[in-house]
Amino acid sequence: MCAFEAGGLVCYLPGPSRSGTSNVKGVSEKLRKRKGGIDMLIVLILLSIFVMVPTVPNEKAIAATNIELVQQERDLLLSGDIVLREVTNGKERGKTFEAVGLIKATVSEVYQVLVKFEDYPKFMPNVSKCEILQRADDRAILNYTLSLPLGKIRKYRLNMTFQNYKSRAILEWKSIEWPGLKKSETIENTAGYWLLEEYSEKAEHIIALYHVYTDPGPIPPGLGWIVDILTKNSVPDVVIKTRNRVYETYRK
Repeated sequence: MCAFEAGGLVCYLPGPSRSGTSNVKGVSEKLRKRKGGIDMLIVLILLSIFVMVPTVPNEKAIAATNIELVQQERDLLLSGDIVLREVTNGKERGKTFEAVGLIKATVSEVYQVLVKFEDYPKFMPNVSKCEILQRADDRAILNYTLSLPLGKIRKYRLNMTFQNYKSRAILEWKSIEWPGLKKSETIENTAGYWLLEEYSEKAEHIIALYHVYTDPGPIPPGLGWIVDILTKNSVPDVVIKTRNRVYETYRK
């Protein structure tokens, strides 16, 4: 189901279903052919227990291999709007949203803006501080501080990886433990990615997809608005502010 909201199209889509499966039929048949009485029975039981444990679904955000759009979304993008979509799978406690927009720039120009983490407080919504704890060529550990309305502060630590393939770039992150923080000072979990690709339907433009999952954890009564600020309300603004930052940096 789709509706116009927040300056773009909101589409409610089922999230991807990922589950592990195991097959022990071959193992069981071989064991049944062997003799050994009770010992073999014990082995069979143990094997069944270990092999049949399903693979735990990966909670990390996995960057898509491409950006799929329906015609209505294409039309919105070409007119300069941001497309906002909610992605759910019915199992997550938090919320997943993604925003898609076009930016008149190269993939490398947008990528360079996004990997300059120390500048995030200058343009990223609600980010008041971004401290780089560690950095290598393709990864970084970052401490984020968010300043929310009514003086509310939230902090969290991210493990970020990033790669630029010239015509395509990916930045992925997941939250990791920040020792010493109280639960009331942080969020339960967040993960996501940026996907940047060249866009053949509009000259000199790239398409940018920002996908983020956020579980803010327990929210006190009356503060449910924090969830919206951390998810739905800020997601399209991230793309807009990033686009503006690219234009300020390269097209003054």
